Amino acid sequence: MLIRLALRDIRKMWKRSLAVIAVVAVSVFLLQFGGSYVDGFRDKVQKQAVRESGHMRIAAKGYDEKIDLLPLEPNMPWSESFADSLRALPDVKMVRPMIRFGALANSPERTLEMQLVATTIEAAKSIWGRLDRAIVDGAFLDGPNQIILGSNAAKLLDIKAGDKIILLTSDVYGGMSAVEPVVRGVFKSLNEDEDATLVIGELGTVQKLLAMENRVTSVTLELEHHDKLDQAAPIVKKLFGDNYQVTTWREDQAAFIQLLDVSEIGIWVITIIILTVASLGMINTFMISILERLREFGTLRAVGLLPSQLVQLVLFQGAVLGFIGTILGLILSVPLTFYLNFNPIDLGEGLQGMQGIDSLIWWTFVPRTTIKIAILGLLISTLASVYPAYWASRKQPVDILRELG
Repeated sequence: MLIRLALRDIRKMWKRSLAVIAVVAVSVFLLQFGGSYVDGFRDKVQKQAVRESGHMRIAAKGYDEKIDLLPLEPNMPWSESFADSLRALPDVKMVRPMIRFGALANSPERTLEMQLVATTIEAAKSIWGRLDRAIVDGAFLDGPNQIILGSNAAKLLDIKAGDKIILLTSDVYGGMSAVEPVVRGVFKSLNEDEDATLVIGELGTVQKLLAMENRVTSVTLELEHHDKLDQAAPIVKKLFGDNYQVTTWREDQAAFIQLLDVSEIGIWVITIIILTVASLGMINTFMISILERLREFGTLRAVGLLPSQLVQLVLFQGAVLGFIGTILGLILSVPLTFYLNFNPIDLGEGLQGMQGIDSLIWWTFVPRTTIKIAILGLLISTLASVYPAYWASRKQPVDILRELG
């Protein structure tokens, strides 16, 4: 009987019902849209971080103790047979040898301190594809004895694509060494440090410069999918952990992960604000609805409806309206999320200036997020009806009828 009464009242007070449904739908839409944006941003940042650092990194023991100084020692051997053994591991998509070091870039105009990173052409395109899209002069690396560098550095050195530049550094034995590569391209990055100091070179050329033939400072592994890390990491550590240090991107970027986790606090604050505003609006709507039906409630109480049954009646109505509003909000927001996932928005300079981040942003559908939002949608409408239901149940039938005459 209570269910029939509740559904009848929803149809009878359809304007009030639509108001509650609209508030719930808008709240769910905003929560889903905002949650998908956050999930998309986290997904993007994680993918970009992993793209540049690799899912796993193999280096000589003790390398991490000096990594801030970009050391050439300790280093590790690199050969095709070693690369093949890594490629044969389960779920490995790409093997990327790396050499990171500091050097002086010399032109007739100026000498600058630069940070150089060298790898294979294939790996460079995989890691720095965002810079490939940011080339403003020339092209990306496509052969030996080539480098690309930032536009700020190119301006200070007064060089352009096609010019030669002298790179001067200490080789692995401590002696001075120099090479004269061709500037293949100049990229524009709004990250000042990257634009002013980063030089990307072809591995073979740099190995000759540093007297490190068949040697590298580290090897990074890119897996087929992020979810494969927990399965692949123990295998790699078991095979190579005795001779090398093996770390995952989560270990290398623990502070970065903590920063992303802390950012969720802001999301919860926004969520609480949305829920508070929505709840206040629904409480007001339910109270008006109850005042309009007070005579009906008084009559029902007079013929035997218990206070607890009255509370159940109002709560059920709130749950039904919340369910309808939640479904409507998801129908509007989830397709939009998928659209923005396949059609990312270019934020231009807003994101390009962040280290390792390009200017594209997308929304990501995460079932766990949607389930949480659906539950919240049901809860806010149900809980918003608690006080009005309790207030109505405390009224005595005789008082209600006397007040209304």
